[in-house]
Amino acid sequence: MTAFTKTLKLTAAIAITASAALLSISPADARGSGRQIYEQDYHFDKPMHGYSGHAGNYYCDYQRLPQRKCDANGQNCKIVGWTLRELCQ
Repeated sequence: MTAFTKTLKLTAAIAITASAALLSISPADARGSGRQIYEQDYHFDKPMHGYSGHAGNYYCDYQRLPQRKCDANGQNCKIVGWTLRELCQ
């Protein structure tokens, strides 16, 4: 009975591991085109524009994010710079 229990536990562990591996595959990985997401921040004094579109095999888009500095009360805030965030996938 001990050998049967060990075999059953081993089979269950292998089945759980295999199903977890199959569930973690994204549709992009299944198609063979699983690319990483590329993200980079650029800092400027004024708002800048980025090119949204294809760059090589990636599609890139940009976000303009203000950098604010507030007083001690947190009520009077001023924009002191800008971040241009590039996202490519």
